[in-house]
Amino acid sequence: MTKFRNRLLIFFIVTCCLMGALIGRLFYIQVIWKDELTAMARDQQNKNIPIPAKRGDILDRNGDKLAFSIKTFSIWVKASEIKNPHDTAVLIAEAVDADASVIQKKIVEAKTTYVKLVSDLDKSQGDLIRSKSIKGVSVTEDNKRIYPYGNLASHVIGNVNMDNDGYIGIEYAMNTILKGTEGKYFVTTDVHGRQLPYGEDTVVAPLNGSTVRLTLDDTIQYFVEERLEKAMIDHTPISASAIVMDPMTGEILAMASKPDYNLNDPRNVSGRTDPVAFKALSSEEKSKYWNEMWRNIVIGNTYEPGSVFKAITASIALNEGLVNLNTKFVCNGVLKVAGVPLHCWIYPSAHGEETFLEGLKNSCNPVFMKTIDMIGLETYYKYLDAFGFFDVTGIGLPAEAGSISIPKDKVGPVELATMSYGHGINVTMIQVVRAISALVNGGYLLEPHIVKEVINEKDEIVNLYPRKEVRQVITEATSEKMRIMLEAVVDGGTGKNAYIDGIRVGGKTGSSRKFEDGAYQENNVVASFVGIAPIDAPQFVVYVVIDAPQDEFGGGSVAAPIVKDMLEDILRYKSIMPSAKDSKVIKAPNLVGLTYEKASEELNKMKISFSTDPITINNVNLLVVDQYPEPGTQISDKSVMILSVGDELAPNDKNSD
Repeated sequence: MTKFRNRLLIFFIVTCCLMGALIGRLFYIQVIWKDELTAMARDQQNKNIPIPAKRGDILDRNGDKLAFSIKTFSIWVKASEIKNPHDTAVLIAEAVDADASVIQKKIVEAKTTYVKLVSDLDKSQGDLIRSKSIKGVSVTEDNKRIYPYGNLASHVIGNVNMDNDGYIGIEYAMNTILKGTEGKYFVTTDVHGRQLPYGEDTVVAPLNGSTVRLTLDDTIQYFVEERLEKAMIDHTPISASAIVMDPMTGEILAMASKPDYNLNDPRNVSGRTDPVAFKALSSEEKSKYWNEMWRNIVIGNTYEPGSVFKAITASIALNEGLVNLNTKFVCNGVLKVAGVPLHCWIYPSAHGEETFLEGLKNSCNPVFMKTIDMIGLETYYKYLDAFGFFDVTGIGLPAEAGSISIPKDKVGPVELATMSYGHGINVTMIQVVRAISALVNGGYLLEPHIVKEVINEKDEIVNLYPRKEVRQVITEATSEKMRIMLEAVVDGGTGKNAYIDGIRVGGKTGSSRKFEDGAYQENNVVASFVGIAPIDAPQFVVYVVIDAPQDEFGGGSVAAPIVKDMLEDILRYKSIMPSAKDSKVIKAPNLVGLTYEKASEELNKMKISFSTDPITINNVNLLVVDQYPEPGTQISDKSVMILSVGDELAPNDKNSD
């Protein structure tokens, strides 16, 4: 009996201990561990699914859509709840016509709680997946980016990635504005991941992105790209690039380079390289190739601009009062600088005696080597800085490159001489077109911009990008002289292939030999031309650069005709029509030795337009000391005569005071 009681006591004590342990455990779970378990239960029962915001549109200046988003549906899975990845993948794949092996791999290799399995589904496909009530699987709304014009302005617009983030072009530069803020969809589910009918589902609505309107005109962009495509066929270069800018506002109307790529399929390399060879590349090599393909070389590549830079040198000399349009120079075909012979482009021929205006018209190297010697290193670098060649332009696109120049203390006489005609300094196309615009718009350096305004969901303008003046670099008088000189380049000079009958066009040719393997290459050049129209009231600056044309090598023969075609397209589109073709050929009168008053009366009688150097005449009795064109030259009665007035008065006026 005693033994039985002892056993009962031990059993009671053990039972009490177990009950105590159970109570302690329950207390720990219910009280101490409560918050953590509640959170775990909530995590198991609730799904927090992101709702992407609708990405804002990208428009051209006229409101045409260059990029927009459409509603699609995506399939998400909570990988930890999938017990049989293969069966789940097959079930999904059959419903949406997808690859089951790819879906299964995403489930098995999931590194996050929720994984996106399939995207870009339409509503019927999304509804079908929902109706199957697959454990751990949800369907959410999504957005797909559409680029309706494919390749058009591809290097400007750029792309978005799978997360709806921009990664190149405007899509990247304006990503925060375009993307908006994603919402959240909180769903209550059972232990198997199925949505509960009595769950407390909540939705935090997304904040949609704003619309970005660009300064681009998609019609002008189309014209430019068509002409560049033709240039690629005609000249088989490495690349062909162009930019169109309004010189009075800094707005970019078109920007393109060929070859380009399809925005809707940005990794497709067909037509550019051998697909089989590309497939064999490593991931790093493929990434490098794509980045080069997406690169906007108009703002991201530097090159030696060649003779286009002579216009910059000319403006500095005129602005400093070192020369006038009729200052005389002599070209012997070669000029020795510090013992080094530097040739004119027509060597062994020579231009002989010529005026400063004719020097630019003929694109004569010795004229500009002598001119830069008069300017001097300090002054020249001061102007290069003022023209913005030592800074990026701030255009608002990613990956803009800066120029590459020789440090001022390393520049010797030879380096300075070659810089006068665009060698020894590397610049971007956008830097050149900004500086040329300053030459013809009255002397004002503007900040080029490609975004015009930002518009919110309520169709309200929330950000405006107006004309931004950086500084005045040259005087308005110098700018007027530059317009005269640049028009002469096209009217019978090296840029004659850009001449448009009935439209006053100015411009400058450029041709620079490429520096490779430690030497300048004879037949490997960058050919370029910048055109301005109408030159008397500039509205368009068009700059074309052809990298390594294979048939011809001069800017006048390769790039000038392309600019002409682009300008004709643009001018027709803008209803800027050529003046009536009723001109006749006459002989230029001899006005040298006449007073300015008498010379102007003579020209007015002949109904010939004229300008003067200097621009402002303070005394009508000053004598005309030179003129362009020269007396007796056959000219059109629509030509502009340039009178150079000296500081001498007519004989009977010398003692008038």
